[in-house]
Amino acid sequence: MVRTVPSGSSAAAPTVSLVIPTKNEAANVGWVLEQIPNCVDEVVLVDGRSSDATLVTALSYRADLRVVVQQGSGKGDALRAGFLAASGDIVVMIDADGSMAPQEIPHFLHFLSNGYDFVKGSRFMGGGGSLDITRTRRLGNRALLHLVNVLYRAQLTDLCYGFCAFHRRYLPFLNLTTPGFEIETQMTISALRAGLRIAEVPSLEMPRRCGRSNLRTFRDGTRVLRTVLREHQTGLSGRAVQSVRHLVHGSSGAVVARPSGELLP
Repeated sequence: MVRTVPSGSSAAAPTVSLVIPTKNEAANVGWVLEQIPNCVDEVVLVDGRSSDATLVTALSYRADLRVVVQQGSGKGDALRAGFLAASGDIVVMIDADGSMAPQEIPHFLHFLSNGYDFVKGSRFMGGGGSLDITRTRRLGNRALLHLVNVLYRAQLTDLCYGFCAFHRRYLPFLNLTTPGFEIETQMTISALRAGLRIAEVPSLEMPRRCGRSNLRTFRDGTRVLRTVLREHQTGLSGRAVQSVRHLVHGSSGAVVARPSGELLP
């Protein structure tokens, strides 16, 4: 696909890859693919070895799909596979169940084109909303969000929402390791720790179009909480977790480079 550059422009527009993790979403994935705007250059569909007609349906809607067969399990594992396969300058992630509107993608790209490094959707800022979240999930998200804002000195309005976009050059700094839904939280925390410029944009979460969600409120909420505490380096909880990690892993000599130039074990 070739993108036309207006006359007088000295540089081509950045290319955009959309990563969609799927597993048994045959009833939903077609609708999602139909709504993808023209600003997306590449669609990477990661299939978690679906037992229904997800792949056949997806390819009937878009023959140019780049299909990645997931080797592991969980949403986190699927997203990592999709990110590694993506070739665009910008990577956008969206769910396959129809709960996120692909038409919102240009809003994310606008901020990435104007100085921001990582953009996340928010259901709880002006212009956003949710037609799907339960009272229990809302309270849990609010508590986890408050904890992250306190521990990381942030001012975020949403945490557990997986509509995000970022410049692919920052992928190594996101340090993604978690296998499940908690990867969305890990991405945000890693972006905060790496000093990336983060923007939130209003987003409307809709009910999944068909089927039942794989999200389990208490199980996945607990995993998000563990991720928040594990990633925090300072404070009582952070020191305790880091001490256990050093005892378990020992001194391997491996280091991770951060944008500041600091090397961390």
